[in-house]
Amino acid sequence: MHKFFWALLCGVMLGIAVQAQDTKNITGRWYGVSSSYYGEKQRLIVVLEKNGDGYTGRLSSPEQSAESLPFDNVVYRKDTLLLRIDEINFAYAGVWNAAARQFQGIFTWNGQQHKFDLSRKEIKREDLYKRPQEPQPPYPYATEEVTFPGKDGKVTLAGTFTRPAALGRYPVVVMLSGSGPQDRNAEMAGHKTFLVLADYFARNGIASLRFDDRGTGRSSGTYSQAGIYDFANDARGAVAYLKTRRDIDPYSIGLLGHSEGAIVAQIAAADNKSVGFVVSMAGVGLPGRELVDQRLVLEGKLAGESDSLVRDRLIRLKPYWDALAGDTNIVAATAKAREALQEIYRSSPKELQAQVSEQEFVNNIHFDKELSSVLLYKPLDYLKQIKCPFMAVNGSNDVQVDATSNLEAIERGLRENGNMLVTIRKFDGLNHLFQRCKTCTVAEYGDLEQTIDPLVPEFIVHWILQLPPTAR
Repeated sequence: MHKFFWALLCGVMLGIAVQAQDTKNITGRWYGVSSSYYGEKQRLIVVLEKNGDGYTGRLSSPEQSAESLPFDNVVYRKDTLLLRIDEINFAYAGVWNAAARQFQGIFTWNGQQHKFDLSRKEIKREDLYKRPQEPQPPYPYATEEVTFPGKDGKVTLAGTFTRPAALGRYPVVVMLSGSGPQDRNAEMAGHKTFLVLADYFARNGIASLRFDDRGTGRSSGTYSQAGIYDFANDARGAVAYLKTRRDIDPYSIGLLGHSEGAIVAQIAAADNKSVGFVVSMAGVGLPGRELVDQRLVLEGKLAGESDSLVRDRLIRLKPYWDALAGDTNIVAATAKAREALQEIYRSSPKELQAQVSEQEFVNNIHFDKELSSVLLYKPLDYLKQIKCPFMAVNGSNDVQVDATSNLEAIERGLRENGNMLVTIRKFDGLNHLFQRCKTCTVAEYGDLEQTIDPLVPEFIVHWILQLPPTAR
């Protein structure tokens, strides 16, 4: 569910030996940008040096480490540049484009291919992204670095409290980020969504508290040992801390969760009179196991696959996901999932078996407490306990969480149990991050300059400020 081979790629040291006959000088520094599954970009720098009839060189990634590391092999011949790193099965093949003045090609890593170009033009960190919505200091509102304990007392969370400049008692929003260890700004692909939201809220009369996930940034704890119920305790700790402040309205403390954070908000708000309202962004109303199948369908349709192909994939992977979702014991669930993968591999086409061994295929499982807790999650158990005002917003072009089915399930779960203070809104043309998207794939997140469509924070602020006094 989370980060992929990029940290490994840029954290592993590499080496080069060379054979080349061409006389063109390619020594010196070459710059390129690689993108991850979620569109996160990082600079890769290749430095080549002449070594007899060939070349040696080094690879570095400034976003990951100050170190540079040697390649295993470099070949330059007839305008074609080949780089190889045996230790991590990395290879690059680029062809010189004289008009563009760069090597254009692809690199492969363990069978995955990515477009990658190298040029002499230096790429600076600020060149990676354009983020016009990101606020810049000085801010016309008050900000404060704060720390507070999680409700379970096991961690200390560090974050930023923001409020309008004038003294007063303001409604306040606790921001809860999505899956994977995230900082207080919920930064993804260069987008600092929570920073942009906090800025808009403060300019419009609402305070906010955003904090680093446990084990991330300045917060203590170990993220890999936590699940959604641990994160809910962190959210409860944030609410308890805010109630001690004199610049917030203690009857108007709300939870705003994005994606998995919306699940956390559901848990923390259930039967909790200290929570005055909930804002669910790209949240779920369907059980965790159903969400897996739903996402496979969404991704298949986006890729233009036939219904029969998508259906076959669902049937094929069902034993694997059923195994992971079938036991609260992570060790036992993982063992059963490996057995399911073994059967899947043995019935796979010969082409797949030629690319990866059975051992590699069976052991390629990233399963932890967080994923286990999400797979086993049943929203109705918590939605029926939430009595405060609740707003759920989703994007119609979200390929990670289907808007229609999840919004309907959220509304049904709340209203059928007596909560009539429910607002549901589907924003047309927006993706999982509430960006106005083009291809609407997850890889596009980093390419879009817009961090969040302005209609979304405007809608949220209007809703919060019009809540009746009895609810606040």
